[in-house]
Amino acid sequence: MRLGRGGVPGCGWSTAWLRASALVLWLMAGLVGCRRQEASPPPFDPAAAKRGRSLFQRGQSVRGEPLMGFLAPERVELSGEVAACARCHGPAGRGSREGGVEVPDITPGALGHVRARAVGEVEDRARPAYTREMLLRAITEGVSASGRELGVAMPRYALGEAEREELLAYLQQLGEQPDPGVTTTTLTVGAALPLSGRLGPLGREAAAVVRAVFADVNAGGGIFRRKLELVVEDDAALHARQNASNVAPDATARLLDKGVLALVASVRQGALPSDALLVQEGVPLVLPLTLGGGASEEDSPVFFLYPDEPSLARLTVQHLARLNEPELRRKPLVVAHAGGEAGQAWAQAVRQEAERRELAAPVELAPDADGTLANLEATVKRWASAPPHAVLYTGTSSGLGTLLRALEAHAPAVPVFAPASLADAVAVGGSTGRVRFVYPAGLGERAPDLKEFASFMERHDLQPGHTAFQLGAYAAARVLVEALTRTGADVTRASLVQHLEALRDFDTGVSPPVTFGVNRRVGVQGAQLAALDPATGRLVAASEWIPLTP
Repeated sequence: MRLGRGGVPGCGWSTAWLRASALVLWLMAGLVGCRRQEASPPPFDPAAAKRGRSLFQRGQSVRGEPLMGFLAPERVELSGEVAACARCHGPAGRGSREGGVEVPDITPGALGHVRARAVGEVEDRARPAYTREMLLRAITEGVSASGRELGVAMPRYALGEAEREELLAYLQQLGEQPDPGVTTTTLTVGAALPLSGRLGPLGREAAAVVRAVFADVNAGGGIFRRKLELVVEDDAALHARQNASNVAPDATARLLDKGVLALVASVRQGALPSDALLVQEGVPLVLPLTLGGGASEEDSPVFFLYPDEPSLARLTVQHLARLNEPELRRKPLVVAHAGGEAGQAWAQAVRQEAERRELAAPVELAPDADGTLANLEATVKRWASAPPHAVLYTGTSSGLGTLLRALEAHAPAVPVFAPASLADAVAVGGSTGRVRFVYPAGLGERAPDLKEFASFMERHDLQPGHTAFQLGAYAAARVLVEALTRTGADVTRASLVQHLEALRDFDTGVSPPVTFGVNRRVGVQGAQLAALDPATGRLVAASEWIPLTP
């Protein structure tokens, strides 16, 4: 056999050259191995992905810290919900057109493949497939897989180590795992309602109304071929348990454990420990049933139909100031209540609204330790010579009656304003002309036409019961169905919240038109003053519609 130079068989190359070539090949193999190792993501961590969902969808970590991003080049700060990835890329990450800018698809199926050329107007041109490290660089530094700087509309996010791992884990399965309660054939919704005990009839009636609305939708083919299902958890013992130690999870928490998409028409008597879970998981609660109305923080997932009583107190002050602000600057209002948290909230709302409008500081008529207005008679006697402009009262119907009788005896010119929940003809007695009730549900020309609702009840063989709650359940189900329909086939909790926020002047059929917004979680923002008709004992309109000023 002929030997080449350097003693290598059949070759004229030197041993030194071969050694160098082997070294190059070894280095190349090592680089390929590193590249393969880099491209292999760590094992999927469902717990981390669940935590990362809050960052992506809501712009807030599960530890309550807002997501922080900066817009280049001026580094304009974005924080919390406005910084959430879903705001631009969409709840499913499939992209959108935001402000005339085409936002790219960031699901694993889109980012995990090489792009040989540009697609449409999407800004990231030909590029390699994104690795985990490249994706993190794009998120934190705004540099694409091709090494090109991303557009100024893409925030550069400031992430701690925990947030990085959680967000990357969520992005690893973005758009591939449906939200809880969503299957190819069903959308499962929950309701926390009393089914037993004193409030059992009320809860069962509300559940029957919601199920009947869902039945109508399902009979028409469902929502994008998915049937609506309602799961109800008994909330009867909640309020007896919630202040005890070692309490079991309330009905809302149990529904979340079962994996519902959203909640609808749950009965509430105030804030609950499980509200933190709704916020943490971004679960919308649509129009809970509550006698006192409601109010939520701007980024809360709880959407109410009517304003709460403190909001109605503010509306009353606003109305009186519009009528005669100069007099209210020198003659104070009186705020009276029966104590407790509700009474204090009512009084505080009156004080804050008066201060904001630079009116005279209200005089508070608070109850004694036994809950009665023992000094009421003596106080009202003093008003005979210097009457206040008006009295704003909340508490009980019997307490309102006591106040009205004292005024009849000593200060008959002083008007009284109270929430419509206290409109009791027996308690008011002969003082129907003195008291005005603040009523947000619409009267006179603004009263809803209930013919469609009556037909619905008859069609489903539902009997009238607790009418206010049946109407509330009907409105809640209608609003939920409308938002789900607008959301489309790719429904998520976050997209449902976004379409609830986009609802404008929606006709529920049983209430004034409902409008929500990014900073608005109460659908009906206003009320009317109402009087009790002494002949029928029913409320009748005593004013035009009064909008509630934020």
